[in-house]
Amino acid sequence: MAIYAPHFAEYSYRLASGLAHHCDVRLVLNRKDANQQWELADIAVAAPFETRIRDLSLRRGGVIGIPASFLDIISFRPDVIHCHEVPEIYTSKLIQFLRPLGIPLVLTVHDAIPHSEGGSGTSPREDSWRGRMRAAASIVTTHGESCIADFRRASPDFKGETVSSMHGVLMVPPAGGAVAPESARILFFGRMWAYKGLDVFIDAIDMLARRGVAHEAIVAGRGPEMTRLGARMEAMPTVKTINAYISPADTGRLFQSATVVALPYKDATQSGVLASAYGNSRPVVASATGGIPDVVTDGVNGLLVPPGDAAALADALERVLTSKPLAATLTDGARQTAAGILNWDRIAEQLLGSYHKLAGRTVS
Repeated sequence: MAIYAPHFAEYSYRLASGLAHHCDVRLVLNRKDANQQWELADIAVAAPFETRIRDLSLRRGGVIGIPASFLDIISFRPDVIHCHEVPEIYTSKLIQFLRPLGIPLVLTVHDAIPHSEGGSGTSPREDSWRGRMRAAASIVTTHGESCIADFRRASPDFKGETVSSMHGVLMVPPAGGAVAPESARILFFGRMWAYKGLDVFIDAIDMLARRGVAHEAIVAGRGPEMTRLGARMEAMPTVKTINAYISPADTGRLFQSATVVALPYKDATQSGVLASAYGNSRPVVASATGGIPDVVTDGVNGLLVPPGDAAALADALERVLTSKPLAATLTDGARQTAAGILNWDRIAEQLLGSYHKLAGRTVS
């Protein structure tokens, strides 16, 4: 099994670790991406697998890394190749280069339909890359039934199989590294695009302040919304912003310090922030949109609110912050979800059935 991942390094590393219990695995990563979000060396690996890290860039010496990464895949002689759909040249070119060799391709589609207000982005060139990737795939995996429905609407002519494979946990603290949360701390984390609903979150925090609900809101990440809404957040005494690159260690501490993680997305497919919250046993208050309800069960591991509804978001956050029994129930639910449907060993075992179907079968 070969996994080619210029992006989604932690996701791919944890998947490779799960698969290594069952088959030989070679993972090819992009050096720039490999440790941006999490130190891969801190991830406990029970079964060994091979990792190759290349400098993938269209500039300077990185150009050499692109054909070298292709050779990394071919020389392994894999039965199946697993890639992520990202609208960039590295994976698109690899797929086109490998297609005549007849090696079956599994493609993980994270966003079947581009987000409404930034995030995934789209252009005629990116649409062309997506189209070629999907046309080359024998199996497409997405994160939950809602995402499958989105993919089928977006690519009605796809002839292969579409299967659900959940987005496993991320940013899991090392053994013995978990710490207790700070009192009444709400974390809003991630790349700050408009679809993430930062404006809705700020409105909800303003409501909590006017109600006299004790809280501290941490807004951490970079992106256009931090610029657009920065002055307003600076004027809010209960909001602390971190508009900078956040190291893996600091990211882990942010999630560990949170009582609850807010995801007031206006639209969504999968969410790495959601996977990170559960990886740290932290409950969420999230919008009931896209693939989020496939993971978040209201009242069990988080609370769901209508997208764009700041009052409902404020009400749900207040419930978690003011009820210790509810917070404890949701925290335990988050921990169980991480050990259950978002566990990488379980995800790998479920994917094996799809891989076995493809082994020995060529792409027409």
